Amino acid sequence: MKKLMFVCWAMWLCTNVFAQAKTLYIDPSKTIGAPASRIFDEIKFIPLETTKKSIFGAIRQLVVTDSLFIVLDGDTDALYFFNRRGKFLQKYRIRRYRIRDIQLDRTKNALLIFSINKNYNIPSVQVQEYLEPDARKDVSKFAKATWYYLDNVAAAKTEDLKNFRYAFTNPVRFDKNKFAASFIKAKRTARDTLDYQLKIIDQSAVLQNYFPYNKKTESVYYYAGASQCSIMPTQNDSVLFVTRPFQYEIYTLTPSAISESYKLMLPMDNAVPASFFNTGFSSRGEMDTYKMEHPSFAHKIENVISFKNLMFFNLNLFKGYNRYLYDNKTSLIYDYNKITSDSSTYFLPVSGGIKSFDDEHIYLSLSAKSMFNSKKASEYRNLQYDEVLTRFFATRKETDNPVLIQLKPKEDLTTK
Repeated sequence: MKKLMFVCWAMWLCTNVFAQAKTLYIDPSKTIGAPASRIFDEIKFIPLETTKKSIFGAIRQLVVTDSLFIVLDGDTDALYFFNRRGKFLQKYRIRRYRIRDIQLDRTKNALLIFSINKNYNIPSVQVQEYLEPDARKDVSKFAKATWYYLDNVAAAKTEDLKNFRYAFTNPVRFDKNKFAASFIKAKRTARDTLDYQLKIIDQSAVLQNYFPYNKKTESVYYYAGASQCSIMPTQNDSVLFVTRPFQYEIYTLTPSAISESYKLMLPMDNAVPASFFNTGFSSRGEMDTYKMEHPSFAHKIENVISFKNLMFFNLNLFKGYNRYLYDNKTSLIYDYNKITSDSSTYFLPVSGGIKSFDDEHIYLSLSAKSMFNSKKASEYRNLQYDEVLTRFFATRKETDNPVLIQLKPKEDLTTK
């Protein structure tokens, strides 16, 4: 079987010839920051209307369309629809189901929603069985995919994708009628040894496979539930970014191939060593102990966003994470957490996690309480806020909904 694995891997390499990838040398202790005005051309604050029906906790996910902001709130387990000025339009929940992921399906002008039934706790081993090619069980009552059509938000017209087994994995819409999916799980009693970390599927079958692994012997995938590749959309529905657990490459996936676009080189203090893969973890406790003893090791690259000459990405560590901005023109790497507020942001913070993006902007959010705290900290500056912020601080409360921050990155970053 080891010979079969080698042959599969060799064939995969031969059929997916990589273009020359860019190598990014990152030392988290030495990356630089910058004032916000050096990174962004425009900064706009968009308060989200707060009513009894629209109030929510925090933005877990944000989808941006030409006319809408769609918020998934994990606290209330609901979707909130706002227009682009922040006016509340609609709230939507799925009875008995918990929404886990949302994404825009441009081909249908719909929001694609993945959810799981709150009344069932399906372990990862069972999910893996449901994903086997010969599985026949109808999983609709456990997990489902739903389209919410956006041509008339108030109508709340929906359509379920029946018995879609990969709804468990939150697959990403790809190339019109396909999905990119990932579910990585190893166990000693697995029926087969060969599986793949990334699969291209339609509604009923696997069409392509990438990144083979041994699901009997790779102990790093035994005890942490199920691992997944990170699959990230772009503005082109036929192009996705993909990264793998414990690997430091960023791949570009198209309908015909997958290619390595970037490779991160990390210091020894941050890179998982080769010995990690041969440790032979015998329990989840051993794996957890290893992570606690090496909190600075990086285990995944996430939230990759390519924006003209720039690329934003997160480097997730065993404990915590770092955010970076890479300038393809100058090959400079900025620590996004070190981007400082200045007069262009009214000294309000803009270094939080990126929630969404469109052709021209990236979007962050800031809690109302943080807005008021930052205003108070800058009172000595005697700032003159724009009309939107002046109204916000005069009429809103610390307990109101978060504020969206719309940022337009510069095409050319100055280095002074």
